[in-house]
This record gives sequence, C-alpha cells and structure tokens, in this order.
Amino acid sequence: MRITLELSHRKPSVTVPINNSYLISSLIYNVIDHSSSEYAERLHEQGYRLENRAFKLFTFSPLNPGNRRKWVMHENGTMSTGERQLYLTLSSPKEEFIEHLVLGLLHEPFVSVGRERFRVETVRKLYPPAFSGDMRFVMLSPLVCATKITPDQHPQYLFPDDHDFKRVLVTNLCRKYELLHGKPVSFNEEEVTFELDQVYVTRVNGKVQKLITLKEGRSDESKIKGTLAPFRIAAPRELIEVGYDCGFGEKNAQGFGMVKVSF
Repeated sequence: MRITLELSHRKPSVTVPINNSYLISSLIYNVIDHSSSEYAERLHEQGYRLENRAFKLFTFSPLNPGNRRKWVMHENGTMSTGERQLYLTLSSPKEEFIEHLVLGLLHEPFVSVGRERFRVETVRKLYPPAFSGDMRFVMLSPLVCATKITPDQHPQYLFPDDHDFKRVLVTNLCRKYELLHGKPVSFNEEEVTFELDQVYVTRVNGKVQKLITLKEGRSDESKIKGTLAPFRIAAPRELIEVGYDCGFGEKNAQGFGMVKVSF
C-alpha cells in the first residue's frame, strides 16, 4: 500500500539538507511513535525477521515540491524551495505500518525535516498498478545492492553491469517475499532479466551512479552508493510486486529503492 502526504508551510521558502534521507526516516519513526511507541521501537530495533536477517519492509520517496518545481541547490549542502506544498510518498505491504503512520498523524499533524516544520494537510491512498511479469519503472530513489564476504567487512556496492548484481537483487526480493508470505517463491533465476533504459543512460553520459550521505556530519556518518535510472525487469509477478511495495534492493527504510511505473 502507498500513501502520499501533502505537507504545507507558511514561510517564504524552506531549506533542508540535500542529504535528508536520514531526517525523513526519523520523521517516519517519530510519527509512528505517536500511535504506538512499542511498535515504533520494535520496527526500528528489530524489524521483521527471516532467520538471521531483519527487514523493515517499507520505503519512501524524496521530499518533492508541488507543481513539478525543482529544488534550488546551494553550495553549502542545502536546497530550498518557495513552493508552499511538498509531497512525500511512503510504501509498505504491512498494513500495521500504514495504520500506525496514519494514527500517528491524527495525534500530531505536524512533522519536521531538519529545522523546517510542516503541517500534514492530506493523506491520500494511491492505488497499485496492474502487475505483470515484465514491467518498466522509474527509480524515485537510488537502488542499492551490496555484498560482503565477512559480516565485519565494508560492503562492496554492486551496479547493473557487475556479475553479482542480479543475483543479489533477486535474492533480496525472494527473502522479502518469503517473509511476507511464509513460503519461498519457485522460479528459474536465469529467466530473470534486469536492464537499465539505455536511451536514458546515453542521455546522461552514463552517469547513473549516485553517492548519498547518511547522518551527515555525525561520527556515525556513512556513504551509500546506488544506481538511479529507469529500468526494465522481467521476473515472477510476485517478486516485482514485492519490489514495488517494499523497495528494490537494500536499505529501503533509509529511503532507497523506491520506484514508480514508467508509462
């Protein structure tokens, strides 16, 4: 399920950090905490577990100004807009997540991103697309895939041209599916295809890799590498639906891997 929050402010303009994914993630947990502090803590600390792996099973879009305006970027690492309405879309297959989010907003209809405070004017449910086994998507946020040889090793980020990229991407989708449905999905991995929109790749001169900083300026700051480009995926319909609902790839609850259907 997806919902879009319409946020408003009364200032001439608002300014937020360019790297604001962590701030929006914190906003989400704070809203849920107004509904159930127990659920918010469990989601943050444990998530939903499959064997020794934990998944949060939600993702979110960047904060977008209305009227298709773009942010004005500044050299000090911030961005600003004079648009009075902004939009944030959240996605999760877990009804309890959406319910706690909506209830939290009923308790406290104001949210903050950094130093900026917004009022939540409306919460709108978005209807899902017709899923098939072959679909095209636009990435709203970078898709992250990574692998580690040992648990304490730094992640090795993967990109669509890398040999292990598809395997890691599909394995992640399969684990989410099994966690949601209580059973594995049966398919032939060789039948799965993933390819970037080459027209787009050519238009941006191949610059589809993105570097995002989380918790910028803090001692636990981290840098995440991902891919941002339209893509086509052919796979079991069930796995594509999981990717749409939960986010494709990893670190979805930190604002990565959210997509919309490309028409």
